[in-house]
Amino acid sequence: MCKSIKELKMKKFFLMAMFLIAAVCVNAQYRIGDICTVGDVKGLVVDVDETGYHGLIMSLEESDEDWIADKSLAMETNAFYEDDGMKNMQAIEKYIVENNLSWDSFPLFKWARSLGDGWYIPSREELMTIWKNLNGGNLDFNKEGRVFWKAYNKTIENNGGDQLFCKNFSTGGFKMLCGMISSTETEGGKVYVINTEKGRNLVNHPFGAPKVKIVEYTIGKKSHRSEGDPLGMKRVLRFNARAVYKF
Repeated sequence: MCKSIKELKMKKFFLMAMFLIAAVCVNAQYRIGDICTVGDVKGLVVDVDETGYHGLIMSLEESDEDWIADKSLAMETNAFYEDDGMKNMQAIEKYIVENNLSWDSFPLFKWARSLGDGWYIPSREELMTIWKNLNGGNLDFNKEGRVFWKAYNKTIENNGGDQLFCKNFSTGGFKMLCGMISSTETEGGKVYVINTEKGRNLVNHPFGAPKVKIVEYTIGKKSHRSEGDPLGMKRVLRFNARAVYKF
């Protein structure tokens, strides 16, 4: 009988210890580049507050869905928010309701919604913050920046995610760091995307990329493709999209 009580106490102690360990794991302090899991949500930490307990995670998956399915649709969604992509999602949802449309008209945002509640396409400023944080705190994509991106890319791959890099015939075999597309609309049927100056965002290119900037891009049927002309040679650039989630 005494042995049974002792075993129950030990079991209770063990369960309490496991509970405390789990609590510590869930409420652990995070740094840029960590993998964060909150319930069913999992992603790469791309921004944290001063406590390290709250911030923004980026989806491990990428999407090449178009911002808008039909470029003939009037670009009057009022998704002009630069500080919070969730507000742009809400503006687009309002546009859909008022014009008797569906999320099929906005494939990229439909994809973000498919990830679950709370996921959204980042705004212009959020995109800038993500890029700076993953690039070591600045916008110059240099040798140091490449080290950071390669490390984060490995973390994403090790967790079953999509690469941050791509390469094809037009890049001459060099790995290319994909640009990112935001949820922020601008004038004239354009949205903000982040890309390197003249498209020189090649990870292992000998010249690197001198400067990264936010640019306006005209969306169309192939809204994740554009043409650059670096070094006098046209080449197709790729803009991917990642969703984000506030934790």
